Amino acid sequence: MATIPLQLAQRRLDTGSVASYPNGSPVDAAMQGFGDELSAIAERFKQQKQQQDAFDADIIGRELNARIAHAEAVAVQTAPADGGGLHDFMYGQLDPRSDGVVKPGLFDQIFDETAAKVPEGERANFLAQKQALRLAGSARMAAQQHARRQNYEQAEWSKVEDGYTSAIAQGDPDDSGTFEAIRQSGLDLIGKMGNPVARQAAEAAWRSNAAKALVQAMIAQDPKRAAEVLGAGPGDARLADLTPDERQVLVRQAHAASARTADVPAGIG
Repeated sequence: MATIPLQLAQRRLDTGSVASYPNGSPVDAAMQGFGDELSAIAERFKQQKQQQDAFDADIIGRELNARIAHAEAVAVQTAPADGGGLHDFMYGQLDPRSDGVVKPGLFDQIFDETAAKVPEGERANFLAQKQALRLAGSARMAAQQHARRQNYEQAEWSKVEDGYTSAIAQGDPDDSGTFEAIRQSGLDLIGKMGNPVARQAAEAAWRSNAAKALVQAMIAQDPKRAAEVLGAGPGDARLADLTPDERQVLVRQAHAASARTADVPAGIG
């Protein structure tokens, strides 16, 4: 469609420099009608342009959301195991007193690049969305970083716990000093975990697992004695964290190990 310059089309037809015709004459009416038609065309063109700009701005907004989602996914995938720096990389840092950007993030780069493509008539509305988009994205990345940190702490503790339980199970069950030192070292590390719920669960599990590992050491040394110790109740303070059900399971293991030992034929001298 041909473009009609607005400054021309919005003006009524100027007849001042041409021959004038009596008011009410057919020619005068025709000239008047032509000017009205040009004005109507200009108004329709203006409305159409506004509608097109609004459509284009919406499409660009959708592209922005897609770019942000992709950037967040990549940031999460490539972040360190503990999630360190994930939030600030993506959404930067804000001044808590003014909400001003202290350190821009990838979001700022993506948004500013995208905003430059928005039609001028829609740009102000587009820019007004930036803070809301930042706050929503910032919350997402903060949650992701927090979750990554929790998973990291749990994974690292699991490695330490595996090593500790193995050391207890293979050690001397009568060496109370070493057992207590290992158990306390585990409790110290658990105490530094950031999530209080995870910390409480890890501590309860560690106390139980340390006691189980000690029983495994007892069974390896003397399964019959281990069964007797377990059956005697909470006499050994190191086993106080075992539940009655856990004790029963371990007693059965001790009896099974004792039976296997009894079935082994004596060595031939």
